[in-house]
Amino acid sequence: MIIDAVLFDLDYTLFDSEASEREALNMTLHDHGVQPTDETITLYKAINKRLWKLLEKEHIDLEYLRVNRFEQLLEALDESKDPKALANSYTTNLGKCGRFYPEAKPLLERLQGEVKLAIVTNGVSETQRSRLEIHDYERYFDAVVVSGEFGIPKPNPSIFNEALNLLGLSKDENVMMVGDSLSSDMEGARISGLISCWFNPESDQDNTDVDHTIKSLSELLDILNIGS
Repeated sequence: MIIDAVLFDLDYTLFDSEASEREALNMTLHDHGVQPTDETITLYKAINKRLWKLLEKEHIDLEYLRVNRFEQLLEALDESKDPKALANSYTTNLGKCGRFYPEAKPLLERLQGEVKLAIVTNGVSETQRSRLEIHDYERYFDAVVVSGEFGIPKPNPSIFNEALNLLGLSKDENVMMVGDSLSSDMEGARISGLISCWFNPESDQDNTDVDHTIKSLSELLDILNIGS
């Protein structure tokens, strides 16, 4: 099968978001006088994870998530800081911190010109655009769709359709979605009629509801029948 385009998730797929989030959160909490202890970081992660699940179901919007995670955290810590100030600092710091996975650049350089490429990511526009600009990655993509700009998150088919429109493609063409999240990337691919490729480097579970599973980004070349 000839693939016409590949849509990539950004966080935890091309970009090392775990390192970025850890560094940005430590920086943000420290700058606002909150001690970034292991317990505080763990608490934040639990709050953040719950809110992202609600966002995927469209029960909340991105701005609510962006601020409310710090509202909940500060309340739990009994800290009287401004949650919006922390949210704004964290948004900026996320864009500055972290880096792309080492495999990402050689993969994108090999794919560029072979297939159309796009980013489809849930996230704040400032953060995601900063990452692409700072690391000079936007040049690899024919389209970039950020949920914070588009207004609708994955897995809603509308955000995938927006990417197809920007690429000049229709649903009838062969388009693959590559991402780490089963609930947003793979579910979005399924309900949008796209070919799903699950990036699962930890091999923490099997899933038969996806078309392909890869443990490393370089494996994508074999699936696409493009030599390295």
